[in-house]
Amino acid sequence: MNIFTDWLHGTPSNITQWKLNGREVFNKGSAPLHKGLFFTTNHAFALVNAGGPAGSSKVYKANLKPGACVLDLSDPGVTCTNQDSEHLRQLVVSRRPGKGNIQSEYQFYWEKGWRTGEIMKYAVRPGDQQMAQMAELALNQPKTAAGQLARNVLQKTTRDCIEDIVEASILAGYQAVAGNEQQYGVTYPILIVLEPSVLTSPVKV
Repeated sequence: MNIFTDWLHGTPSNITQWKLNGREVFNKGSAPLHKGLFFTTNHAFALVNAGGPAGSSKVYKANLKPGACVLDLSDPGVTCTNQDSEHLRQLVVSRRPGKGNIQSEYQFYWEKGWRTGEIMKYAVRPGDQQMAQMAELALNQPKTAAGQLARNVLQKTTRDCIEDIVEASILAGYQAVAGNEQQYGVTYPILIVLEPSVLTSPVKV
């Protein structure tokens, strides 16, 4: 992956500078915002993830500054060392043992998940009948009250699992982490920025 490319961030807000301070008091849907800023190279995908009322979303562009400390997990073992990938995986698993994304608990699925983008999706643990039922309700009964509740639970759980990655990456000392995210079967490049100082100023596109 070429990390020194144009990265796009969708938002309903007007942005003049990138910042993370104070974001914890804002919500995206029913969950607080992440401790990182999320970017992609795909304009449509940036808009989809912007949030906010229909028609209010905007997309801003930025680039990584040379010298930024970035872990590129888009193809572990190729874009980064297996050791760096494994070190972060172990930090992720240590955040909430037994409660996080089970894909993070196995090196094979961790590496595969970063290549396909599935690491950003919650995987139900074998034997967890409650979460399996939630997933079935969210998929097959999306317009019912039970289906909507299940969808909210799964979204919060997924958000918590992504935040495990964000917090572990901060703990590891990275300023940004690159990888992939999957949406409706399509894989998109993503960049999780943990220190806004590594970005050039936002430009609306």
